[in-house]
Amino acid sequence: MSSPGPSANRRALFAQMSARSAELTALAIKRLRAEIPAYTQLDPETLAPATRRTIDQLMRVLAEGRELTADELAVFTAHGETRGRQGIPVTEMFRGWRLAVRIAIDQVVTTGRRLGIGDSQLLGLTNELLALTDTAILAVARGHIDADFERTRHDQQRRADLVRGILFGTLSPAEIRVQVERYGLDSDREYRAIRARPLPELPADRVARLLEHTPSGDRPHGLLALVDGDIAGVVDHMPARDIETAVGIGPPARLDRMEPSFRRATRAMATAEAFERTGVYELADLGLLPAVLADTEVGDELVRRYLTPLGRNDSAAALLDTVAHYLGNGMRVDNTAKEMGLHTNTVRYRLRRFQDLTGIDLTDPDRALEAWWALQRRRLSRER
Repeated sequence: MSSPGPSANRRALFAQMSARSAELTALAIKRLRAEIPAYTQLDPETLAPATRRTIDQLMRVLAEGRELTADELAVFTAHGETRGRQGIPVTEMFRGWRLAVRIAIDQVVTTGRRLGIGDSQLLGLTNELLALTDTAILAVARGHIDADFERTRHDQQRRADLVRGILFGTLSPAEIRVQVERYGLDSDREYRAIRARPLPELPADRVARLLEHTPSGDRPHGLLALVDGDIAGVVDHMPARDIETAVGIGPPARLDRMEPSFRRATRAMATAEAFERTGVYELADLGLLPAVLADTEVGDELVRRYLTPLGRNDSAAALLDTVAHYLGNGMRVDNTAKEMGLHTNTVRYRLRRFQDLTGIDLTDPDRALEAWWALQRRRLSRER
């Protein structure tokens, strides 16, 4: 009688391996949980189905000595998706896969020798197993990436929904208390609402990192998300003020009373952006500028009354520029002249000319405020 050939040996070997798939599954899970921390968080019964499907698939393909089909690769992709949804990090999953491959190789060699398969044939089968698992792991990785992306997207949406509920006052105190715990927030503490405008050169993720940063390097307790195109949320600290975009921050408040704080933060950010200011601003830091931005009728009327009659020629522009610097320098002629690089007499002449043409007495605080308001409204209109 002739001895069985390599194909018969192969079938016999992997038939025995398939028959022991439940045993191999239990061994693999035991080793995974003992050696890789991420797997200890999952119940063995949770790990078993995908692990056994993977082993059965590998044994069947190896027994037939062929490549994986598209449908079979889909099984490995599903394995990766399962591990991703279970929260196993991709690096830990790869560690687990390598561990499982070592277990499979040991079992192939042990079973093959018991069946009398020679070392050269066992080496060939081992190399086939390695090549097959290399192909399979790519499919597993794709599945994990897809699941991880979906999980991340879901987490971001859940975070954004929570942030919106806090900032817009649509969540009850009980709902807030339950949901913020997973993010390390204390519902009994006070936080500040904050809102920042991302820029092409300062994208949203970079803005969020800057708002979270503290001088001590400690990660603060806060919660930020993308809300209507802006980075918004709550923080327990005052961020560094030198951020290169417009940021508004509100007064401290409890999480279930955050809506007024967020309104003030939004108004501060909108004002800073409108007047091309960067950094972190509370509403009070911006003086009357929020009123200039909001009350368009008053501003437009002051522009019509005091500035429009001057026209739009170079002489009018020089007068208005000088008055703007003068009011911005505490109504000091010497400081204005120095800042503008002019002689003090030139500054005085322009101020007198402006007053003559507009009928404004700049020594009258009320009229000076009207001139300032009109100039700020004109500046805002030009920037827009």
